[in-house]
Amino acid sequence: MTDKQKYHWVFRAHVFDRSGALTSIASTFSNEGISIDTIVGHGLEEQAGIDGSVVMTFHCPEAEKDILVRKIKRLSKVKLLEEYPYESQSLRKSAIIRTTRRLVPMDVAGENAFLTSELVRSGSRRFIYFLAGSPNQLDPVLHKLEADGVVTDVVYSIIGL
Repeated sequence: MTDKQKYHWVFRAHVFDRSGALTSIASTFSNEGISIDTIVGHGLEEQAGIDGSVVMTFHCPEAEKDILVRKIKRLSKVKLLEEYPYESQSLRKSAIIRTTRRLVPMDVAGENAFLTSELVRSGSRRFIYFLAGSPNQLDPVLHKLEADGVVTDVVYSIIGL
């Protein structure tokens, strides 16, 4: 492994509910030349005492991730920053997928676990499912369904627990 090998990371930033929180975080990524793969924002989490959260996935070498950590933690709009390798068992990924056919149990069997699978809506030749599980279990299932031409659209998010 070299120092420049890129790894897949997930950040969860607990932020104050102020305008510009997301912009400040995104600017930090931009200034470091690192692209954000996915981003999901969550509003007020009153019971947890958190104004909001921003969850981001991205690829970069570990040293560059460490620079991002230091810079994002210094932002006045960030209360707390959690960092995870994408393979962390503390992460869950959810996806809404549109398929060309009904799924069967073996379609959503991960290598070591069954995924959560719920038919949300069905039509004549269109089915919409909600899937959830660890990223390491869900990603291969999504890739196989896409390679088999079953998935016509997918929207997903990742959360850190």
